[in-house]
Amino acid sequence: MKDITPLCLSPEASLREVMQSINRTSRGIALIVDRDRHLLGVITDGDVRRAILEGMDLEVSAQAMLDRNPNSPQPITAPVNTTHNALIELVQTTHLSHVPLLNELGQVVELIGLDDLLLETDSSLRQAMVMAGGFGTRLLPLTDGTPKPMLPVGDRPLMERIIEQLREVGIKQVNIAAHYMPEKIMD
Repeated sequence: MKDITPLCLSPEASLREVMQSINRTSRGIALIVDRDRHLLGVITDGDVRRAILEGMDLEVSAQAMLDRNPNSPQPITAPVNTTHNALIELVQTTHLSHVPLLNELGQVVELIGLDDLLLETDSSLRQAMVMAGGFGTRLLPLTDGTPKPMLPVGDRPLMERIIEQLREVGIKQVNIAAHYMPEKIMD
């Protein structure tokens, strides 16, 4: 769980402060909350852009931003214990990029984003295929007895570096398509 305090602003915060918060946090959203951290509304970078285009003053309050469209619905939220699959379904059906998660007291405790959901997706869906089947003819004579993926780059074979980079981004299953000297790659 990430600290969402930098995303939370009071209703008295100015549009300028909202913009600064959105810029600083790089999440594209500000959460407008009361003193007890109950969610009053959300302001996105798109809301800010539209307000500026309408000529709204940068010193107008966040509450005034929320009040400018009295027909706008309450923000879509979910309980903090909502399952991963239910959050994905909510994001898909509402086309939201962020969903505030509320605790049993109705306080905002987390902001789940589309990126977060994709990173948490079942690891069995995150696989990689490394194409390692070429003869390496352009690298002759280096590839006479060594397949190209096993050529050293610095102190390690290229294949080891590729697999390490895949692991760093969360890929746990790697398939290798080998043709030329596959036993050396497997070893």
